[in-house]
Amino acid sequence: MRKYLIFCTFLAYATALTSCMNGGKGERQVTPAIDSISDTLANRNAALPDEGKLTKEEQTFVYAAATGGLMEIEAGKVAAAKSKNAEIKKFADQMVTDHGKAAAELTAISKKLGLEAIDTLSREQTAHLRELRALNDLAFDKQYMTMMIEDHAKTVRLFDDGTRLPNTELKAFAAKTIPVIRHHRVMAIELGKKLNLKNVNTGDDLAGESPAPGHTN
Repeated sequence: MRKYLIFCTFLAYATALTSCMNGGKGERQVTPAIDSISDTLANRNAALPDEGKLTKEEQTFVYAAATGGLMEIEAGKVAAAKSKNAEIKKFADQMVTDHGKAAAELTAISKKLGLEAIDTLSREQTAHLRELRALNDLAFDKQYMTMMIEDHAKTVRLFDDGTRLPNTELKAFAAKTIPVIRHHRVMAIELGKKLNLKNVNTGDDLAGESPAPGHTN
């Protein structure tokens, strides 16, 4: 069952996932759907490495972290250029810088482990980026910060799973990077409050961390 844990988090980036609790043990159990991974790999004609080098969960972590980081970089570049809000532009610049550093480190680790570098977004990520580019002014700022709050919540879960991977290099990378991602999430939530974003995570309101219910868009 452990092989499905990081599949669960990865699918939060691209597809709906189904989860349940396993008979009182408290472990997450999901119905694995590998379409998102297949989509990413098919776009690059890439192949997974020999399973003797990495487990399925380790491979999934690498591809999920890489495509997620690339999305943050590309969205950050768009926001830095389009937003008229100085705080959002500063935040976007930091996303490009921090995720760029993490991407370079992950690429170096991946090459050592026999994985090709990820340089292509999934179809769904590409569509989200296209939708973001079509917006302007306050509508753009709200959409960008909504994406940042939701994406960083998912990325925290992904990297939390990463800290329990068997591979020592990937485990160390996840442990080193997760404090930065958590800080990004806090920053995104605070900027979201200033924009009066409400219930940005479709129902659970990021555990009550986004603006209070009395706020309106």
